[in-house]
Amino acid sequence: MPLTEKKVLDSNNGLELQDLRNEEINKVCFKGATFKYNDLRDTSIAHSNFVNSKWNHIYFSNVTIDMIQMGGTIFENIVRPSAEKSHLLEEPGTDNWVNVEPVIFKNSDLSTAIFDSCNLTNVELKNCNINGLSIDGVLIKDLLEQYNKNLN
Repeated sequence: MPLTEKKVLDSNNGLELQDLRNEEINKVCFKGATFKYNDLRDTSIAHSNFVNSKWNHIYFSNVTIDMIQMGGTIFENIVRPSAEKSHLLEEPGTDNWVNVEPVIFKNSDLSTAIFDSCNLTNVELKNCNINGLSIDGVLIKDLLEQYNKNLN
């Protein structure tokens, strides 16, 4: 059963979408639902429960995520665009938009996080508490101490 009789045609891929633009959807249970080929640009999601949900082939560009609890969450196969700079080939939010701006974690508690087989090239830590941070079991604090001794 469709949620609405209103339709809109996605000009980039020709899909006919139910038109829920500018609608406010409150207190709805989508447990066990499947969402595919949805255009969620400029959408706000608040007070939502994603426990045991699975997200695949999600396009995040210029997205702000604030106040989330993500214990037990697994991020895998996260990729950065291979382009040298951000550029717009078509409409933002399509497969033709490439955004290579950095991903930023601010005011976040990532304690006990595990980064396994990740490319951390050019990652920058600024104003971060690194107590207990280690690389392959070696404490960063110890590496920095050894580095500073070698400088003198």
